[in-house]
Parts: sequence; structure tokens; C-alpha cells
Amino acid sequence: MDSHCAKIVAAAFGAFAFEVVQWYDLRAKLSAKKYQKLIRSKGYWIITVLMMIVGSGGAAILFLDRLAAPEMMVAGAAFPTLFKKLVSAFKPTGVRLGEAEKPSILDYFT
Repeated sequence: MDSHCAKIVAAAFGAFAFEVVQWYDLRAKLSAKKYQKLIRSKGYWIITVLMMIVGSGGAAILFLDRLAAPEMMVAGAAFPTLFKKLVSAFKPTGVRLGEAEKPSILDYFT
């Protein structure tokens, strides 16, 4: 496999591994109705796939010629982590009126 291809695959694997770890971290919450609705929504899966693409693509754009494949894997996992933390830091924390169990796409980032 070409060196650049191997690095991009490593970055994609890192982004995928981050999503697996995210699911493992959410395992206790997945029984709640809100999260069951969220993981069944199209928006959730679109964002999940986009995070993997952005993670591996961002790592490839910035670091392809500077990092080895194992380091690209870490960079691929770092991009979605950074983005999720940025969104959750600026997420509005006001009182939500209405149905408490209604999922929001922002719940993906918490």
C-alpha cells in the first residue's frame, strides 16, 4: 500500500476508534429514551460519519507529509474530539421547556 494511503487509512481508523470509544462511554446512557431516539435518528448517523471523514481528512490535510501512520491515527482521533469539545463548550445551557426526553442533535456532543 502506498505510504500516503496507509497514513490516510490510519487516520480514518483513529477517527473510527474514537467513535467506538464514544459509544463505550455512552453505554450507561443508551438505555434512556432520549438517547435511544437520538441513535435512531438520521442526523446522528450523518454527524457520526462526517466526524470520521473530517477527522481523517483534517489529519491528512495538515499532517500527511509530517507524521508517520501511528501518529496519523492519533491525529484522526483528535479532530473529532476537538470539534465535539468546542461545540459542547459553546452549547447553550438555558432551561429547556417542553418534553424533557426530546433528543437534540447537540446531545451528540455531550
